[in-house]
Amino acid sequence: MGDQHTVSVSKGVFVFKNNFKPSRKKKHKMVVGANKSIFSNNLWYQSYFALWKKIEQDIEELNVEMLVSVLSDLMIFIKNSHDNGTDGEIPTAALLTGINMPDHEFQFKALSNQIKLTVSPHVSVLHSQDCQNLKYLIENMVNQFINEHDTCTTHMEMEEEDSSKQIKKSLLNLPLLQSWYEDLYKENISTTPKKHKSKTRRNVLVVIIPDLESFSAQVLQKFILLVSWYVDKLPFVFVFGIATSINTLHTMLPYKVSSKINIRVFNSQPSLFALSCPFKLGGRVFNLLIDIFLFYDFSVSNFIQNIKFAMAEHFSQGNARALCTSDSKEIKRILQSFTHEDCENEGKNETYQNRIKLLSDDEYFKSVLEEEITKIRKCVRRLHVFLKCLHFLVNDLPKAPLGKQVRELYSLAVSTNITKTPEYKECFQLLGFQSKEELTSKLSKIMKYVSSLLNDTNKPNKMKIFMDELNNYWNEINNLDMNTPEDKPHSVQEDNLILGQMDRKQLKEKLLGMSKQTDKRMNRYENLRKNILNFLSGVFEEYLIEPSSLYFHEIFFFNHISIQNYIVGTHRSAIHNALNDPQYYLQCKCCEIPNSLVIRPSMPDICITYKLHLECGKMINLYDWLQAFLSIVDPMESEDDSKRIVDPELQYPLEINLQARFTQAITELEFLGFVKSSKRKADHVSRLTWGG
Repeated sequence: MGDQHTVSVSKGVFVFKNNFKPSRKKKHKMVVGANKSIFSNNLWYQSYFALWKKIEQDIEELNVEMLVSVLSDLMIFIKNSHDNGTDGEIPTAALLTGINMPDHEFQFKALSNQIKLTVSPHVSVLHSQDCQNLKYLIENMVNQFINEHDTCTTHMEMEEEDSSKQIKKSLLNLPLLQSWYEDLYKENISTTPKKHKSKTRRNVLVVIIPDLESFSAQVLQKFILLVSWYVDKLPFVFVFGIATSINTLHTMLPYKVSSKINIRVFNSQPSLFALSCPFKLGGRVFNLLIDIFLFYDFSVSNFIQNIKFAMAEHFSQGNARALCTSDSKEIKRILQSFTHEDCENEGKNETYQNRIKLLSDDEYFKSVLEEEITKIRKCVRRLHVFLKCLHFLVNDLPKAPLGKQVRELYSLAVSTNITKTPEYKECFQLLGFQSKEELTSKLSKIMKYVSSLLNDTNKPNKMKIFMDELNNYWNEINNLDMNTPEDKPHSVQEDNLILGQMDRKQLKEKLLGMSKQTDKRMNRYENLRKNILNFLSGVFEEYLIEPSSLYFHEIFFFNHISIQNYIVGTHRSAIHNALNDPQYYLQCKCCEIPNSLVIRPSMPDICITYKLHLECGKMINLYDWLQAFLSIVDPMESEDDSKRIVDPELQYPLEINLQARFTQAITELEFLGFVKSSKRKADHVSRLTWGG
C-alpha cells in the first residue's frame, strides 16, 4: 500500500488513497500481419496498395495545407481580438466550412488543438446535441473551462491532489467562471498598473460551435446576450462553424443579438485539380460519385472511400492493371514479371489483325504494351493541362454551356470527344464576341498556368511551342491599336449617296450584301481575336481526344457503372425484403415460405406485424391488428370465430407476453417509419408507406 504498485505474482486487493491514479504504462500490442492480405502475393494488389498509400498521403498533405491557410489567419484574429478593447461586443469568427458536415470533426479538432498550443489553453467546444437548452450549454462550457483545465494542469505539473477535485455540474455558472478566471490570473492583475495591459496578458476564453445550423436559435440568442454582460470581465471569443453561408447567421440572430457580436468571416480554401494520380475515373463512374456527394451525404470522406472501392474493383480485374502507375521504371519491372496468361488476357482487347501476333509472341506484346502505355500517359497529361486551359476560357460565359467547374469539363472530356459537341461550338461562338480586356484576362490566366508547368523539365517540348505561340499573340494584342481598321472603309457621304438613289428592293439587297461582307471590314483586333481562337481551337482538337479511342486505355480508366449496386444501397427494397421474407437474410428453414403471402408463426414478430399491415388500408385498428397477430402466433384450438380476449389486468403470463411482443413489434415499425399514432382515433395508427 505504501509503494502503491499494482504488480504482484499473486491475486490481491490493492487500496489507494483518494484521487490516486496509477501510472499509465505503454502497452505494446503485438501486431501480426498488420498490412497482410490474401491477395498480397498478387501483382495487381501490390500496385493497388502502393498507389492507395500514395493517394492517402497526398490527401493528408492537402488537408494540412487547407487547414494551415485558414488556421494561420484564425490564430492571428483570436490572439489580437481583445488587444484594443471590444466596446461591449464579442469578437466572433465565422468559419465557412462548406456543406460536408460529416468531415468537420477533424477540422475543428485540429483548430482546437492549435488554439491550445499557440494562443490560449482555455477552449470549449460545444455541440448541438449537448446543448438542448441554456442551462446545459452553460454547464457544459464552464465545465470544459474549469474542470478540464484543472485536470490537465494536475497531470502535467503534478500539483497537489486537492486541486484535481472537480466541481459538480449543478454548480457551474458564469459567476463561478468569473471568480475562477480572476483567481487564475490574480498575479497579473495585481502587478499590472493599467487595466488594459492586464487584459493583453491574460489568455482569452475561446468558445467553438462547429455545427451552427444544428443549434437552437433561441438558445443561441440567449447565450450571446448573457455572455455579452461578461465580455468586459471575461475575454470571450466565439468561433462559429457555418456549413452554408453567412446569411444563416443573420437569419438566426435578430438585430438586438447580432449587435452584440463583431463578426469576421473566414473561408476554407478549395482543393486543386491534381495530375499526380495515374488512376482515372471514366465519365459514368465519375458522375455517379459526384451525384452521391452532391445529392446524398456531402461527405468528402465517403467520396474518398468510394474512389478507394472503385480502385480496388479496377485493379482486381487482373495483373495488367498493375501497369496503372506513373513510374516508368516500375512499368518495365511489372512487364518483366508478366506471365503468358497475363499477356493473353490483356491481348483480347486488341484488334483482330494484330491479335495473333500479340498472343503468340509475348515479348512483342510487352513492347507494344509499353509503347501504348507511354502514349496514353502523355495523352492523359495533356488532357488535364488543356482541360484547365479550356476552363479558363469558358467558365464565365453566359449560361456556361460547358459548365463552371473543372469537374464538369472532365466528365464530358472522358466520355466523348469534347471538341465535337454542340456546347463546345457554342462556347467558341460566344468567345468571338469577347472584348479585348476579357480575352486578355483569359489569356493571362492560361499563360500563368502553363508557365507554372514548364518549370518541370520533364514536360514535353510541345508545351513550350504552345507557350511561345501564346507569347507572340500576347505581345501582338498588347501592342494593338484599336482605332486602326485593317481595310479602308467607305465614306459616310458615299454610302448615303448610293442608298438615296435606290428603291426599297435594291436597298434590301444592298444591305444584305453589306452584312455578308462584314468580315472583310473587320478591324485589327477582330482579325487577331479570330486568329487566336482558331489557334486555341486547333490545339484543343489535337489534345482533347476521347480516352476510349486509345488502345489499352482500360489500364488507367475505370468506367464500370456496376459498382453503383455496391456503393449506393437500395434501402427501401432491402428493408422490404428483410421484413417480407426474413429467410432471405436469416437463411433459416423455419422461415422459408413458398410465396410472399404466407405468414409463419416462427417468423420474427416484426415480420408478422409488417406482413399483416400490408393487408390494411390507411388507418389500422390496433385491436384487429392484435387479433390477427394472435391468430398466427398462438392460434386457438377451437374453431370458434369469436375473438379472444386479451386483458393485461388478468394475470395470465401467456396473454401478457403476447401483448408485450405485439407492442414491441408495433414500436419497432413506428421507429422504422411504417406507421405512426393517429390523432383522429386513439385506437388506430396511420400507415405511412406503400399504399397507405
